[in-house]
Amino acid sequence: MSTPPAPTARAAWSHAALVVVLVAVVVTAVPLGPWRPAAELVLFALGLLAVRVALRQHRTPLVVAWRGLGAGLVFFALSCVAEVVELAGVATGPAGVAESAFDVAAYAAMVVGALGVVRNGRRRGWASASDTVTLLLAAGLALLAVRGGEHGGLSPDLVEMGIGTPLLTAVLLMVCVPLAMSRAARSVSTMALFAAAALTVVGYGGRMVADTTLRESLLLDPLPLLAVAALVLAARHPHVAAMGRRPESEPDAAASRVLGLGAALLVSPALLVLYGAGQGGVGYVLGGGSALLTGMALWRLATLNRERERTRAALQTSEARLQLLLENAADVIAIVDADGTVAYMSPAVQSLLGRPSADYVGCDAIELADPRDQARLRAVVAAAGDASSGGFADTDIRVQHSSGGARWVEMRISGKVDDAGISGWVVNLREVTDRKLFEEELRRQATTDPLTGLLNRTAFNEQLAAAAAALDAGAPPAVLFVDVDDFKSVNDSLGHAAGDELLVTVAARLSADVRAEDVVARLGGDEFAVLLTSADGERLREVADRLLTSLRAPMELSGTTVSVTASIGGALGAPGDTADRLLHRADTAMYAAKRGGKDSRALVASS
Repeated sequence: MSTPPAPTARAAWSHAALVVVLVAVVVTAVPLGPWRPAAELVLFALGLLAVRVALRQHRTPLVVAWRGLGAGLVFFALSCVAEVVELAGVATGPAGVAESAFDVAAYAAMVVGALGVVRNGRRRGWASASDTVTLLLAAGLALLAVRGGEHGGLSPDLVEMGIGTPLLTAVLLMVCVPLAMSRAARSVSTMALFAAAALTVVGYGGRMVADTTLRESLLLDPLPLLAVAALVLAARHPHVAAMGRRPESEPDAAASRVLGLGAALLVSPALLVLYGAGQGGVGYVLGGGSALLTGMALWRLATLNRERERTRAALQTSEARLQLLLENAADVIAIVDADGTVAYMSPAVQSLLGRPSADYVGCDAIELADPRDQARLRAVVAAAGDASSGGFADTDIRVQHSSGGARWVEMRISGKVDDAGISGWVVNLREVTDRKLFEEELRRQATTDPLTGLLNRTAFNEQLAAAAAALDAGAPPAVLFVDVDDFKSVNDSLGHAAGDELLVTVAARLSADVRAEDVVARLGGDEFAVLLTSADGERLREVADRLLTSLRAPMELSGTTVSVTASIGGALGAPGDTADRLLHRADTAMYAAKRGGKDSRALVASS
């Protein structure tokens, strides 16, 4: 079963406005007596539905806090039920006791919810415990300030003034004020929660000052009920999904903590106000408790401020120096986490790979390498070892450019680091594309015939030597020595350009008539060689005949159609053959074919 879509901001405001209208109807149109608390049940039900939306549809991180608010609304609703029974004259005594008990439970649930806000997302330690103790101490002293030395039973009126007002005042100052004032946490939901707590505290506190029944005051009566409308807005607004998340930066987190501690300092004067409106001769205890509370808050505030300033100054200096170095460095510096993802890439990567450094953060570092080099890169990383032992590894690899091509880079990979906030590798990259292309061109020139693009004699001899060294008697290599017949006459009659064109055409036909794994080379002049990597007598004859047929086909040279032939000598490798010996036997066989009349082949199976 799919979850229904979460309400939009417009829907949240609409629902809150509906509750405001219902409050106006309840206050002005519902008569006092059993009907009044019965009507208030509707408001508490709407509040509970809003809390359900916050938890299930918006999935607020402040689960404990909103569950505490929900539990408080449930207890207030049960208190209304008990009040209905009491005002109806049914079981008056038990109903009054139940009403007071439910009210006390509701305020306790509110405190539990406030603790959920205070402790949410914080590491369990002395700081979290200190914040919790501060809130509990504020709530306890607030109760003491109002109730004083009273020891009588709990009437509904006394619960509202003697328990509800002080507890909600502590919650307002310790939780709602910091949420509403913090730049990192401020939102429609936090401001609405602040309004809900403020309306309740003003309503109950005003009753204490005015010394009147709440429902008999047209100004004070709507305030606690309007708090439900503010609660509905807070719970149903999409901003509730962000409540309780950790601040995006450490300065924001520190600022939030400082605001919380500053709000705690307001508890002491609030206690004095509550004490003046309450009763009881406990001035010494109240004064000592207020001093202790203020001292704890000031101590925490000073400690946090010193730590924040030291950290901020050191961090700014370090970041400025590092940023200056990285922005002016030609080389790219990267940090790769232990799981292989890029954690940092310096700005120089944009000139190297064509994309800003932020695009590479979170990518798999190995995947940035050209697919042809990824396996080798993994091996190099494994060989780098541990940084603590001074290990590192150097390699040259290709990396993918944003345009689709590749760039060669010289890479130094540190040994695996597990220090200074880094768990992985530090990688330095420097582009060496020009150097690599130059080296590749030198290698190509050293191994390639410039006219035909085939391997030259030196490269062919290396290939033949490798094949002879790994000779398999079951499928030995074979060599075909190809010499173009009467090549000099083509040069003399048509010119050297036509002769070159002839050699290029011969090279193309030879390459087309053998397998991809076979090797074709130009040894010099009009002499070519073909290495069959695995053959037998039958395949040697079949390839030689196919090459003779292919070379007989007419070709266009300088606008003239000519036909050429070739003499081919072939030799099949045998155990003990060296590269020179195998090539010599093929060369000797070719001369035998020449003497036999040209346009023919002569093959030898072994020496």
